[in-house]
Amino acid sequence: MQWMPLVEFVEQPLIQEDDMFKKIIDIFIARLGKRYCGLSVHQLVSKFDDKLSTLYFNTVDDPNLNCQAS
Repeated sequence: MQWMPLVEFVEQPLIQEDDMFKKIIDIFIARLGKRYCGLSVHQLVSKFDDKLSTLYFNTVDDPNLNCQAS
């Protein structure tokens, strides 16, 4: 197994074509940058099973937000 740089991983077609996967990666990147603190409920359809799923994430993008990693 070999690690892939995050930028290269995000550009993979599997990630780009799936709304659920893209949003999870967005959350991960925001959390790494300490710009993500809370959760809201959102409904998304995944390409994997074409079913409506619930994903909890924050849509507020406040540049002054500085969440501390736990």
